[in-house]
Amino acid sequence: MRLLVLLLVLLAAAPARADRQRELALRALRSDPSLKVRTQAAIVLGQGGAPEAIPALRDAVAHDEAPAVRVAAIAALARLGGAAARAAIEPARGDPDESVRAAAERALGPGPAAPRRRGALAFSVEEPTGEAGGREARAALRAAIERSLRERGHAVVASGGAYVLKPAVERVEVSSAGGATVVAVKASLVAVDAAGRIELLEGGARLRASGAVDGSAASRYAARALEAAARTLCDDLSARLR
Repeated sequence: MRLLVLLLVLLAAAPARADRQRELALRALRSDPSLKVRTQAAIVLGQGGAPEAIPALRDAVAHDEAPAVRVAAIAALARLGGAAARAAIEPARGDPDESVRAAAERALGPGPAAPRRRGALAFSVEEPTGEAGGREARAALRAAIERSLRERGHAVVASGGAYVLKPAVERVEVSSAGGATVVAVKASLVAVDAAGRIELLEGGARLRASGAVDGSAASRYAARALEAAARTLCDDLSARLR
């Protein structure tokens, strides 16, 4: 009888211990200064199987400065599964870090083929030019343009497209204003058709983050701003090609 009572007490305490472990992991993922601790916290949350961890893991994927933590958070979300977890991973396809992008692709699998709409075209997107923001900014702009074209039902091909697109990163500026950090970008796009006709488009975007941000965080904000600029460019391009 005493053994049975002890067993019941232990079983009753197990959920409380699991809740406490999850609470500590959530706190560590959000605020611990050690990337190793945050990485382990993400792993623990994925093993716990609790959907309540999805918001914290989503924030880690979007905002943590360490690629290792973002990768661990993606793996945890993949383990949790479900539509909300997949939605939290999706933005990482455009992450500035190659290892994070690869983790997102592994977790999500190939993106569904966009339905080809009436009037859809094939585009070839060249390597962007421009020194602003460096290689990461150029890679982010190209990925964003290709993604935006596919979302509109167009095809992106290595060569032989109806239009050759020549993107450029014109400006990436990080400044402080009113206790916040402002990331401003400007991009351009030259579209050349088979007859040599040229369309020139320009677009830009600004993002505002509270407080100061370091270099890696600024790069992520720049990538998001370039994503918005790419959408503007593709919107303008679609309008001109109608």
